[in-house]
Amino acid sequence: MPVPEFLKQPLTVYEIAEQYWDLKFIPTPYVFSLLALVSKDKLERDKCNELSSPQGQEDWLNYCRRPRRTILEVLHDFHQSASQLTIEVIFELFSSIKPRSFSIASSSSHTAQRIELLVAVVKYYSKLKKERLGLCSNWMKSLHCGERVYGWIKQGTFVFADAPTPLILIGPGTGLAPFRSLLLERDAQGKASKDSLYLFFGCRNMTQDFHCRGDLERLVREEKLTMVCAFSRDQEDKIYVQHKIAEARELLWPLIHNKNAHIYISGNAKNMPNNVKDAFIEDVFCKTGGLSLEDGKKLLKDMEKNNRLQTETW
Repeated sequence: MPVPEFLKQPLTVYEIAEQYWDLKFIPTPYVFSLLALVSKDKLERDKCNELSSPQGQEDWLNYCRRPRRTILEVLHDFHQSASQLTIEVIFELFSSIKPRSFSIASSSSHTAQRIELLVAVVKYYSKLKKERLGLCSNWMKSLHCGERVYGWIKQGTFVFADAPTPLILIGPGTGLAPFRSLLLERDAQGKASKDSLYLFFGCRNMTQDFHCRGDLERLVREEKLTMVCAFSRDQEDKIYVQHKIAEARELLWPLIHNKNAHIYISGNAKNMPNNVKDAFIEDVFCKTGGLSLEDGKKLLKDMEKNNRLQTETW
């Protein structure tokens, strides 16, 4: 099996398990087919065959995917089968830890010798009422100054329009990262202006998770940034970035219609991007711009086609 160059060789199985294998992955149906091949316990073998079959997909979803049951928990549940695993099957069973991608949150012109990341430490409870910790984020949290992290830099997906084209940046949570990089870069170049940089930032509480607050408030004070914040939990009714976009529609429509503004959306891919796009269509394009719903949707598609609307979500 291919092993990254930075892992010393030769390696013991223990070292591979410790440094290379993902021990928290959610087993696929294929994993259960492997367990069925080696199992000598009829009940466990029958169950593994069921979970790996096309007819057993709903059972697999309920047992593995929805409760986010890990491979180690599955091996514990199917301990008779797990005891029969050979070294060959173990190597077939486990896969390598997948690289994690993070947007750089710093500017090379601002901090030339340092790369800064904005990382959310993942911690939640599954439907099994068991604590789940994000593998990479919690490992990074455990590091101390001076410890080595292996990684590489690749080109981001955003292509920002040159100043003075207005940029409308929507980055709730850690979606702020690429925009902080941009803002600090424009600041260092002397190209930051409140008339061309518009940031919509969102988080739960102003006092708890207002990321990079010092940098952003400084740019606002120096009239280098126009910022609108949505703090979803600081009042009874939850307020998100799409609500702030709707409120700012009188500001945003002239920027888009008259000044060729570009829109950039960064953050969680679950609901936010579509909610933001809907706010632009319904509130900015239709209510303020006077477009029909059909024409509003067409304008959004045209902006996406011409790279005037770009998204970077995960």
